[in-house]
Amino acid sequence: MHNLYVPPYKILLFIFLFSIGYGSATFLKDKETYLPLPKIETPKSDFSFNFDFNFDFNFSKPEEDVDIPKPVKTWTDVTIQTNGTDRKYGNLVGIQLVLKPEDYVREEWWKERIEETLMKGRTAGIFDRKTIVIFPEHLGSGLVFLNEKSRFLNADTLEEALRTKGENYSLRELILSKSELMAEVYVRVFSGLAKEYKVPILGGTILLPNPKIVKGSLVLDPTGPLYNVAIPFSADGKLMEPLVKKSVLSEEELKLYNAGEQNQDRIWIVPGWKVAILIGQEVFDASLYARLTGKAIDGLISPAAVFPEMKWSGVEITDTNVWKNEGMQKYIKTTRAQDLVQVFLSGHLFEHHWNGKTFNLRDFTFEDQVGSVESPTILNLYF
Repeated sequence: MHNLYVPPYKILLFIFLFSIGYGSATFLKDKETYLPLPKIETPKSDFSFNFDFNFDFNFSKPEEDVDIPKPVKTWTDVTIQTNGTDRKYGNLVGIQLVLKPEDYVREEWWKERIEETLMKGRTAGIFDRKTIVIFPEHLGSGLVFLNEKSRFLNADTLEEALRTKGENYSLRELILSKSELMAEVYVRVFSGLAKEYKVPILGGTILLPNPKIVKGSLVLDPTGPLYNVAIPFSADGKLMEPLVKKSVLSEEELKLYNAGEQNQDRIWIVPGWKVAILIGQEVFDASLYARLTGKAIDGLISPAAVFPEMKWSGVEITDTNVWKNEGMQKYIKTTRAQDLVQVFLSGHLFEHHWNGKTFNLRDFTFEDQVGSVESPTILNLYF
């Protein structure tokens, strides 16, 4: 939208110049009345003046910062793909979502996007007491957009959006200013959904300052370093250990948050099953699998996210084949696990587009992958 606003100094400049011109003309006219002037031929000037000041008479107010309307879905249904048959041994359910900043502005909008997929899974009958649901990396990090308004959300880039809060305002500052609210909403939503649908849920990941689980509650250290953490929830809605801090970071990630310890516990135990949690490009680190060697685990699960030109160790990793060929599929046989699932987030973040494709592998052999990143998809793998 084009503004019609004119700075006050331009208006004053115009009035001043107009007054000088008008006063000079009046004075010369009065002198002409009382003083006879000789008739002199005045030579014509061979040059001219251009009095085009290009005044911009823009009198409208700057754009107001207002609440945005609820975003509209771009899909009509949630797709379910199944790998294997139900042998009553349990299943891994990876859920790829499609999100944009507007979906995070209200807690209920964000919850609705997530719950749509869980409702589809329950209706299809794929949830039971041995189901494990995995959501993608940074699903919770987007809660940094809670309560934002039009000026921020209508910006073309994240950098421009942050500038609406201050010339040198950073993403880190925004996260820290909202970390308590982000954690509160994240826990409330996933705790409620896990209890409602009676399934253990790995709620993707979220950026928080040095979070810990203390006596069943999520506790933050506002002065501590930021970590990208995966937090599990039990089928009765309780927070579970282990809280896993991402330990393998790209150069861009290191500018924003810290790496967790590589020797941390990452085995999530749910009724009947044990799975190891690897976040994003941790799946490329052979040393992490070595720590799992000999341990009783049934599967490998990984919440992940891919941004344009994202690299790890100098290798472009926006290609899904890199994740499949150089990640968990390459190393799974060094562990006792037989199945794996890696879940990616899809959608837009200002100028960036999440474009990873969720995939799974059953019994080392049978592979499945989402067909599209434009609509939410459930990838169901039966053990």
